[in-house]
This record gives sequence, structure tokens and C-alpha cells, in this order.
Amino acid sequence: MILFIKTIVCLFSLIPLSIYATESNLMPKPRVIVTTDGEGDDRCSMNRFLLYTYQWQVEGLIYSSSKHHWKGRGDIPGFKWHNTSWIEDQIDAYAKVYDNLIQHQSDYPKPEDLKQRIFVGNIDLDGDMEHPTPGSDHIVNILLDANSSPVWMQAWGGPNTIARALKTIEEDHPGRMADVSKKAKIFLIAEQDQTCKEYILKTWPEVEIFQSSRTYLAIAYRWREHMSPDVQVYFGKEWLKENILVDHGPLCAMYEPRPDGTFRSEGDSPAFMHMIDVGLRTLEHPTFGGWGGRFERRVDRWRSAPDDDDMFKPILRWAIAFQNDWAAKADWCVKSFAEANHPPVVMLDHPTDIVAKAGEQIQLRAMNTQDPDGDTFSFKWWRYEAPGTYAGPVDIQNVDTPVATFTLPVDGIVGQTIHLICEVTDTGTPPLTYYQRVVVTFGE
Repeated sequence: MILFIKTIVCLFSLIPLSIYATESNLMPKPRVIVTTDGEGDDRCSMNRFLLYTYQWQVEGLIYSSSKHHWKGRGDIPGFKWHNTSWIEDQIDAYAKVYDNLIQHQSDYPKPEDLKQRIFVGNIDLDGDMEHPTPGSDHIVNILLDANSSPVWMQAWGGPNTIARALKTIEEDHPGRMADVSKKAKIFLIAEQDQTCKEYILKTWPEVEIFQSSRTYLAIAYRWREHMSPDVQVYFGKEWLKENILVDHGPLCAMYEPRPDGTFRSEGDSPAFMHMIDVGLRTLEHPTFGGWGGRFERRVDRWRSAPDDDDMFKPILRWAIAFQNDWAAKADWCVKSFAEANHPPVVMLDHPTDIVAKAGEQIQLRAMNTQDPDGDTFSFKWWRYEAPGTYAGPVDIQNVDTPVATFTLPVDGIVGQTIHLICEVTDTGTPPLTYYQRVVVTFGE
């Protein structure tokens, strides 16, 4: 029996039907606060981040410290501190390409609005959370506002400014701690000071914490050690020069490669790449996985999880796609809509979640997939094994067509899941790949 489910599919059906939908008029955008210690790779990450700001409601861009970088206080000298003006400098460059960017996506935030959200947080010392700062107070205001949507607080350095904000709420608004615990989400890149361990986990055990423990190293300073040669091309000198650094406007010209012209590091980018909506439904559940990696629950937080026993694969399996997508965004800085490429819109002809009995045949359909530039595109249906709970083999037929089929294995147990990805790549320049994820659950 063919399982066939009719549904009404809108133009933006690649957007997950969740509270985190990024372009649907029905759902709010994810709320994002970035805290950063200003390291070189933070500055590279911010450069890419600005090209994706249309995806989110950017609530704050906050200077903070870490065990690697701090300003200093009194007799205690600073350590490898940059400054508290580099975010403003990048947004000044963003302002010069803003009018071109909004030709491609009207939701890019105005430069002046982004500047109003820049604050200096707790920067004096490693793990500094002794006193409130404009940055920590701003986080307090966001966490206490009337909007109950989750606030994703990204710690590109240490989480000390976030910790100070939570301490202020504990001290001044103890009756709001339960509400804030439901609203606050913290994304750590490693653990760059002790404030999470020594304060947040002890005092705020209900706050959901994500930590990219090792997986972020896939695109950090020693990226060559983890990438295959075919992927390294997209991080090399010639690729970076052609697609980002030269003739792509003042913002991309500020990007900081290594002295040899190759990719430097973006160890902090997984914090926001996890939130880039390309149809993978990453914000629906930490185990799903996407451009920012995949997670599993370990004791007190969600930590990086491997794919096929490889800690770097959860990011690198998507690397060519996200580098090409970044190159397209760089084109948006200088090219007209007609000159640039835009991603295909992957449209399923059925829901993204299917429940069926073992032994049933499932038809997967994406016949209404479109491309805004009129490009042709190719299909690839594949099983993403790691997020699913059914461990046996699955045989998908017609994987390179818009209609694929497979039979649910007869040994599946009720409640087990299989994750299937519809991957669509257009023929534009650069070629762009977007997705839809279908989760099939064994039913009774």
C-alpha cells in the first residue's frame, strides 16, 4: 500500500513548522544575542554572521571576555585584547552594501538598528562577572521582556556576561527565574571561562545549554587536519579571493584570512550556523543536526555528537554547501538580483513528519520544488542515519528524482524514527543546496 498524505503546501514550505521559522509570516524569527571576545576568528565569524542577519531577530551584539582575551583592570594587565569598536567597524561596512543586500532579501536589519544593539559587557578579566555592565543589563532587559520566545545567547568567548545577567535576575528578580529558565538558551563554543560550571549550572539548572565541544574545530584554526582535499579547496587562497575577498564590497574585504591568503578560522560560527534555516529543521530538536553540528544529551547539557564515530563530520558533511551559500551572500553585496544566485525552494507534497506501519511503502514527493532564478536543479534523497533511532538498513528507490520510494522495514519498533533528507542543488553560480527533512516514525 502506498502511503499518500495530502496537504496544502505554501511557497515557503522549506521553513520548519515550528516557533523558530525564519521567513514565515506566521512564525517569529529566532531571537539572537551574540557575546564575543573579539579574537581573530570571532571577527571572521561576525563578518559571515552579518550576511545572515535577515534570518533572525538580532537582539544584542555584546563585547565580552574569555580566558583567551580580556581588557585588564587596575594593576591587572589585559591579555591579547583587541578593542571595543570592531563590531561597529564591520557594521559601517555592512551599511555600505545594505541597499544591495535588500534587493535579495528585504529582511536584512537596518545598520542603525544593529548599532543600537551593540553594548560593552564584562570585559575586564577572565570570567569577570563581579558587577553589572551595559551589556549584561541589556541581556537582563531582553530576558525579562514580554516576548516569551526563546532567546539564543551565543558565547563566542566566555559566557561571563551572560552569567552576570542571570545573576542580576537572581538578585533583583528572583520571582522571574522560572520564566527566564524556560526562555534562555545558551550556546557555548567550548568552555572559555568557568562561569558556566561555577555559576550557571549550579544556580540555573533548568536553562538549556548547548556546547560545541570538539566539532567546532572542523572550521577552527587547524581545519586542514580535519578536511579532505576536495573540501579544503573551498577554504583555500584562490577560492577565498575569488568568492569573498575581491570585488565583493567593503564588508567582505574586511574578512581576515591567514597571511598566506587561506581561510583563518571560524570556530565560533557553528553557534549561528546551527540557526541558519536551510530546511534541515535544526531548531526542532538538538539531535537533528545541520550546518552547526549535531548534539546529544550528556548529564547537564547538550554536547557535540559524532556522525559515524567522526566528531567533525556533523559539520564537514555540509561544508561545500555552506561555503557556496556564503559565496552567494557575498555576491548579494554587489550584484543585482538578476546577476546573483538564490537558493532553490524545496517543496514537499506531503508533511515533513509521517507516521506509518512497518512494511508500508512510503512515497516521498517534492514535485513542486522551485528555483527563484529559473535554474534547473538536481535531487538527491538520502538517509541521515545518526539522528534516527531505527538502526537497520533502508533501501530508497529513485534517489535522484523528485519522487522517491522506500518500504518501512518490517522489523521496526513502534516509535522508532528514520530521517530522510531531500537535497536539492541548483545549476546557478555558485551552485546552491537547500533541503527538506522528512522524519518517518513507526506507528502501530
